[in-house]
Amino acid sequence: MAKEVIMPALGMAQETGTLLAWLKQAGDTVVKGEPLMTVATDKTDVEIEANASGILTNVTAKVGDEVPVGQAIALIQSPEEVAASKNAAPAPIVQPASPPPPVAPTTPSVSSTAVAATPVAMRLAAEHKVDLSLVKVGSSGKIQKEDVLAYLDAQAPKAQPIASGRVLASPKARRLAQEQNVDLATVNGTGPEGAVLAADVLAAQPRIQVDITSTLSQPTEVTPVLAPEPTAAQDSVGEVIPMSRPWRIMAQRLQQSWTTVPHFYLEREANATELVRWRERVQIRAKAKITYTDLLVKLVAATLRKHPRLNASWINEQIVLNQAINIGLAVAVDEGLLVPVVHNADRLGLSEIATRRNEVVTQAQAGKLKPDDLSQGTFTISNLGMYGIDAFNAIVNPPQAAILAVGRIADRVVPINGQPGVQPMTTLTLSCDHRVVDGARAAQFMQALVGYIEDPLSVMD
Repeated sequence: MAKEVIMPALGMAQETGTLLAWLKQAGDTVVKGEPLMTVATDKTDVEIEANASGILTNVTAKVGDEVPVGQAIALIQSPEEVAASKNAAPAPIVQPASPPPPVAPTTPSVSSTAVAATPVAMRLAAEHKVDLSLVKVGSSGKIQKEDVLAYLDAQAPKAQPIASGRVLASPKARRLAQEQNVDLATVNGTGPEGAVLAADVLAAQPRIQVDITSTLSQPTEVTPVLAPEPTAAQDSVGEVIPMSRPWRIMAQRLQQSWTTVPHFYLEREANATELVRWRERVQIRAKAKITYTDLLVKLVAATLRKHPRLNASWINEQIVLNQAINIGLAVAVDEGLLVPVVHNADRLGLSEIATRRNEVVTQAQAGKLKPDDLSQGTFTISNLGMYGIDAFNAIVNPPQAAILAVGRIADRVVPINGQPGVQPMTTLTLSCDHRVVDGARAAQFMQALVGYIEDPLSVMD
């Protein structure tokens, strides 16, 4: 039976996904589990695997299309179904009304199915609706972002005077040109399509103009005419960093969280002496590298099991208690911030957590996360201790109820039995959604978590 290929959803807030590339073409044989297409979602770019084996048919989505989640964009049929379909409804041969226009010669290009492209290049091409087969490949043998940008630059229209003979220019540029008696046709425009901007007019004029109509014999003082001072914004204009789709989405989601979620914060110091010793002990026996993040995932999961309100979500104006404990790990990548998930963290041993953490972080940095890697997170940990950060406030990741910000472990002078002593300490900051969690529940969670950090063996109790 034919299987539909649908646009996947990685979260409840996601409404659409953008098709970046088909890794198989219509008519190709596909095997269940192999990569079928690359999709840009509201979280990241992912390769979607085929959900069945057969032949890819009925492809309706093109590269660059933004498709609602859940919508079917292709079918995977058995060879028998494909044959039956051809016999039942043979495709009519349609003669074109007129021959197609001649194609202008282009620079050597490569087939999008024969040459690979980086995820950034595919996303950039999809955003600008560029056919990768038209892009010239550089020396790397793989289409890079720079190759797509070079293609876009070559295709960019040059500035042309409009039909009335006037040069493209902004209203402010025209006003300044009129005031300073500047011919816009002589000004090199730097705006869209070569339009002349106010800054271009100012740059074309000397800063001081002197009235030369008076003769040298006249004793009248010559008054300099000062060109208008450029604004602070014009003085400070620098390179504009192109915003990638993942970064734009990240910015939108964080802005939405910051402006709609009523945040409150609890900060607590914890003595990390036993945490350090625990890591040293388990590392001797473990094959995988054990990090402090791995230990925290284990301890946070155990704490959430006893304080389930922190593992809840705010969905449709209701508090929903999540049955599974899935810990998200905030990972910084070039394209923004990703939160891959360690599913069922409360059921995993430390070695399993370490293996999973290493796997998802590596895949996130390589841009190869799968939909399941980013879905169903119920609580998030953001650890900046490795960067020397002492403490910080994190923004809640909706619809989750809370996120834990972790600072570095550093030696500090603290009281020990009434006397000053040096101990390894760490600062934890819990950010909460007040719609789901109140201060008392959050404080109880932090108290229990710090207790586990200072006495890890108590997790077994």
